[in-house]
Amino acid sequence: MKHILFKQLPVFIFACTMLSCAKNGGIKPSGTASLSLINALPASTPYLLPNFSGTDPLTWYSKALKLTYATIDKNALAMAYGGEQKLAIYRYPDTLAKSTPLYNLVLNLQRGSSYTLFLTGTLAAPDTMFTTDVIPFHPATDSVMGVRFVNLSAGSGPVNISITGATTGPAVSNLAYKSMTGFIMFPATSTVSNYNFEVRDAATNLLLGSYNATGINLPTGANGKRFRNFTLAYMASPTDATTRKTMFIDTYTPN
Repeated sequence: MKHILFKQLPVFIFACTMLSCAKNGGIKPSGTASLSLINALPASTPYLLPNFSGTDPLTWYSKALKLTYATIDKNALAMAYGGEQKLAIYRYPDTLAKSTPLYNLVLNLQRGSSYTLFLTGTLAAPDTMFTTDVIPFHPATDSVMGVRFVNLSAGSGPVNISITGATTGPAVSNLAYKSMTGFIMFPATSTVSNYNFEVRDAATNLLLGSYNATGINLPTGANGKRFRNFTLAYMASPTDATTRKTMFIDTYTPN
């Protein structure tokens, strides 16, 4: 099991609802860091439970975050913290005092920065990918959206990511496990209504998954994609095709 270990200890924590991008009027609390949690661990059914008190027993199931595999929980995106944080993550129902968490982490969250913690690997060997998110701002003169791509399929080979109908080759080539691109800019003009992203095995060209991003040219307030940033995450167990999932995650733009 891989752990993320940093030197300092938590000061305080509070959770908030998802923070929207600046163009949506979102407000990020001053003096905090933001952290998004993504469950990319196959077979983690029914869900994972994060415990922000470390390994102390969970006693408040009704208020706990429930991280379902390959499912976006807006309450687990861009949560705000006031410093550093212990974080133990259990597979429900293994949450008693003597239970061993799948992940037992200490995160160093610098105020004013943004982070994403991807929970990946396998049940036998849980793994993590912890990123510091440098998120681009798009001025009104640029009709674009930003998308970064990440391969979270433990044990898989590299993947290519293409746009259906594109004649210029893959947008991303040979993306290995736990590799992530920077944000790539895609036109979001009035003539673009959607992008269908295809994830293919880089060696065989087998289609592994896809995501059709719609509403590209809609106004931002109407759930349009222009001026916004996203993360497309591919996840799967290489031995179980039913676990192949492609998530399109809203990655907010800071003020």
